[in-house]
Amino acid sequence: MNRQQQRLEAGASTGIGTGLSRFTPHAILLAEALVFHRRVLFRSGYVIPWDFRYFHLSLASILAEAVKRGQLPLWDPLTYCGRPVYANFQIQAFYPPSILAVLIHNLLGRHQLIHVLQWQLVLHVFLAGVFTYHLLRKLGVGRPAALAGAAVFELGGVLAAQVEHLGFVDAAAWIPGAWIAVLVLAESFSWRKLAALAASLAMTILAGYPAMAAAAFGSCLLLGLALIAFRLAQRRLFGLIAASIGLSLGFAAIQLLPGAELRRLSIAKYRSDYMGKGEYALGAGLPPAALVSLISPNHYGIFDLTRYSGKWEPTVLYLYCGITGLLLATVAASMRRDRLTRLFLVMTLASALWMLGRFTPIGRALLALAPGAVRTVAYPELAAAPFVLSMAVLAGLGADWVSQKAERAAAAYAIALLVAADLILVGSGRPMNTASLREEPGITTYSFDGSSALLSQVRKLANAAVPPLRIDTIDDSALWAMGSPLTLVPAAGGDEPMAPARVVQARLAYCDGERWRAYCQVNNPDSPVIDLLNIGYLLSRTPMPEAALAQGRFVKTAGIPGRLAYRNTRVLPRFFLVHAIRTAANEDDAAAILRSKTFDLRSEAVVEGAVSLLRGSGAPAGAVSIVDYGMRRVVLEAESASEAWLVSSETHYPGWRAWVDGREEPIYYTNLAFRGLHLPAGRHTIVFYFAPRILWWGAAVSGVFGIALLLMSASGTRPPLAFTRRRGSR
Repeated sequence: MNRQQQRLEAGASTGIGTGLSRFTPHAILLAEALVFHRRVLFRSGYVIPWDFRYFHLSLASILAEAVKRGQLPLWDPLTYCGRPVYANFQIQAFYPPSILAVLIHNLLGRHQLIHVLQWQLVLHVFLAGVFTYHLLRKLGVGRPAALAGAAVFELGGVLAAQVEHLGFVDAAAWIPGAWIAVLVLAESFSWRKLAALAASLAMTILAGYPAMAAAAFGSCLLLGLALIAFRLAQRRLFGLIAASIGLSLGFAAIQLLPGAELRRLSIAKYRSDYMGKGEYALGAGLPPAALVSLISPNHYGIFDLTRYSGKWEPTVLYLYCGITGLLLATVAASMRRDRLTRLFLVMTLASALWMLGRFTPIGRALLALAPGAVRTVAYPELAAAPFVLSMAVLAGLGADWVSQKAERAAAAYAIALLVAADLILVGSGRPMNTASLREEPGITTYSFDGSSALLSQVRKLANAAVPPLRIDTIDDSALWAMGSPLTLVPAAGGDEPMAPARVVQARLAYCDGERWRAYCQVNNPDSPVIDLLNIGYLLSRTPMPEAALAQGRFVKTAGIPGRLAYRNTRVLPRFFLVHAIRTAANEDDAAAILRSKTFDLRSEAVVEGAVSLLRGSGAPAGAVSIVDYGMRRVVLEAESASEAWLVSSETHYPGWRAWVDGREEPIYYTNLAFRGLHLPAGRHTIVFYFAPRILWWGAAVSGVFGIALLLMSASGTRPPLAFTRRRGSR
């Protein structure tokens, strides 16, 4: 029996690890996470930057409002003329920690939401450290050495550089937990162990970053293959991991099924148009230049973005695991001769090749063979998470070797402290994880670009109608579109990778861009489609061309601080009637008709589907009034002397249903992207209601798999104390 096994046996027999000392390592890891993120947590004027405060905060505000009302977050009427938020993974609608976070926010008050979200993220950083610590303990590593390795994953590389992506960090935190489950399952089979692995992987899906879930799946399969190759597990392990992935997919069906439907109907289906193009693009992999940051974290000047002019996204150029951590990993690779060390050296090298993607010959070949659906989900660059985790394991193994040679507990804890101090001093408070509100005020519920007067005036303009008029931009910030759930100013556009594809196509009538581009600004203000989308105002930092103003269609509005606002004098209401329709065979046909100069959208509509032509052409238009306008329910009253077609600028999507005078009627895609239906002559009450059936199907599947996991968890035996005790790898 070797020294490490003796230590484990002694700990098991004498009760070492119980009581307060058992939780001391957790307290240390929590303290490290809090110190690393101390500015955003404890100092006013600092927040987590970029997508966290603009994209994720906006989605979280929708979730918080829905939870406050005791509802599911199904529909956002403020962005893209309406969008299905329940199907968007990144809202984390079915992720338990996220739901808990918004419950806490609702108790504290709306203005505290960003602070609650930051705590949610930092606690997941801490969770990643805890899981990594227990992963190393499972491998037979001593406590101080395990703390050193855990600090590498908790404070280094991706978890220090990618905090702007809430779902990324939340999902990555579960990967070391899944690896623990793989090791436990490698020892012996039980249903409980299989359920534990499936539950860990399901959390990576529900955490809201599907590509990171794919990285978690791949890393577990890679770990299983390595265990089999090093004769530390039987061949059936690979099948068991694959089975657990299937179970996790079934348990997460409540999010996966709606997400798959949204992908089919959003611009995400065009992702292959732009993925992997250029020297660095989404889905291409990390540039090899990023490896320099393992030794020199600021080699490219990413710590001062005012001077950075590189061609890559700066956050991908930070893989720093600490000089101490790197030295410890090198010690493990060079001095230890056991199978576990060789195994995780292979995991590190394999993950490195994986994350480099098409920048390696093997990566290019594999990506060329991969189906398009796989390439659009499994981004090679996200293998940086298992790469840093493998480095963390090697660092822990190296620290354990050094501590055994020193034979002094103080030396071991000094190493752990040095690793954490290195990572905190180098990575904490950098642009990729800390932003100053003084330098970039951004948006809140009460201000835009730091100006409460600006947001108040724009809200006042929009609220001149019920529901409020939408806005769009000519030469202004994308935050007007991204932040609608925060500002409560409706926008005809957005900046969302799952934007409704049909709405984007409609916007291309007055914007230049590609079919896959989530955000674009108005550059053809003469287009009547602007009127159709109920865009009452165009915002700009620079004056509109005089030619556009000469027609009198847009009128400059005074009293908007720091902005130019132009009122659209020809804006159409959200709902109105026409007495003539054109039929379209499909989406492309409808888009061509909508953009045609011969199409008069004020008197006719283009409709897809088997519909009869109206016989009331030339009759008075009729009137529509709004009785009630909610997030998922709209009530209208309409009156017309002859049959008519109800036209709206409200996005149509599966799950919307309509009743006319209590009788359900079909909704048709009208004017390419919006809801419309036939009305007979007379006075009618119309009710639109959003109740997506696919959500309930997903909930039913998740319920079945959830019960199965509970039954599996109720069986099985307690796993052994440590992996090394069963496998004798040292």
